Amino acid sequence: MLKVMEYRRKIKELKEEGNALFLKAEEEKRSLSAEEMAKLDGINATIDAVEGRMDSYIRLNRIPEEELRIFEPQKPEANQNERAEFPKPFRSIGEQFQSIYRYFTGRGEDPRLHEVRSILGASESIPSDGGFLVQQDLAAELLKPMWETNEIPNRCRRIPVSGPSNSFAMVTVDESSRETGSRWGGVRVYRAAEGDSVTATKPKFGRIEIKLEKLMGTCYATDENLEDAAQLSAVIQQGFTEEMGFKLSDEIIRGTGAGQCLGILESGALVTIAKETGQAADTILTENILKMWKCRRGRELVWLYNQELEDQLELMVVPIGMAGEMSRLFRPPEGNNPYGTIKGRSAIPVEVASGAGDVGDIILADLSQYLLCEKGGVRMAESIHVQFLTDQSVFRFTYRVNGQPMLKSKITPYKRTDTNFYMSPFVTLAAR
Repeated sequence: MLKVMEYRRKIKELKEEGNALFLKAEEEKRSLSAEEMAKLDGINATIDAVEGRMDSYIRLNRIPEEELRIFEPQKPEANQNERAEFPKPFRSIGEQFQSIYRYFTGRGEDPRLHEVRSILGASESIPSDGGFLVQQDLAAELLKPMWETNEIPNRCRRIPVSGPSNSFAMVTVDESSRETGSRWGGVRVYRAAEGDSVTATKPKFGRIEIKLEKLMGTCYATDENLEDAAQLSAVIQQGFTEEMGFKLSDEIIRGTGAGQCLGILESGALVTIAKETGQAADTILTENILKMWKCRRGRELVWLYNQELEDQLELMVVPIGMAGEMSRLFRPPEGNNPYGTIKGRSAIPVEVASGAGDVGDIILADLSQYLLCEKGGVRMAESIHVQFLTDQSVFRFTYRVNGQPMLKSKITPYKRTDTNFYMSPFVTLAAR
């Protein structure tokens, strides 16, 4: 049936093309030109050829007439005073995915699938990758848990990209030093006596450009799942959001920037604190934490760490007062706060942190200084062939998103004695 629907769609497009010629001539109050007549003859010849191929396909596959009638386009009831009812939107993700499943398995074509594409301004023909856009309100619900339940993407600065653009660009102040003459990339003010002249200065601007890239995920559903729209919604939403969220979080930490996000650990803005002399492998010391904290820059700082380090963190203490008293550096969760704190800032165990002793096992970050750009809805395609022997269908999701830190380099402070001392919204430890 899928092939028959393709033939019918082609015939419909050809008829619309031919009728457009008549409509144009009628609007201009003239007869068809010789060129238009020749084009119309070509259209009719093509329609005859497509209809011939369709009839041959139907005869070859012995498709019964009653089955063909099931998938005929539904015509609105004849009523000159009422417009044909607009197809009701899908009520759930599961319901739309059932329609997509039926389409790709040749069991019927739901007009709502094409209405979604039309509303979003996309082509009404099937795209080359065989996908459908997820209905806008459902796409938002699909992505919402990913942003809300993943601590790393949720804390980044999100920028929606609209219109035909495939990238995001913004002008920023190119500031890599707080030294006089370098703030704001070169702005400087003076105290001057009356009549004295000053040297003209100006800010230096840089440019951030983020090209959107596809993030794809897959989720499997059994035939039993596909029969229950509510169950299918739960399976798809959980599987998709968890995997997409994990992948995006991992890229924000260590993405290469080539066809994916540029990660914090690959950024020129990263400050890396050297290990202590004689520090044992895979350890983390109070001195490490204090030196990381000293390099902080930002107002929304959090600690991201591998849970493997937690026993070491809980043993950290710092001296207070003059009587040799000690205070815990890491404070475990209290009350309704699910996370502990270090230096008063949330300490969040994240699965995508590096293993103990590797660069990135603990990071001090202001993620509001990380840009995430996204565009449009989620596109979904389905296949019944990948897991045919296990009665499973594979749903593939495509989501256009990319990101990078706002700063391109670490910051030289206004005054410093140690020439190796820098500040940044992103600080980590060297390998140990």
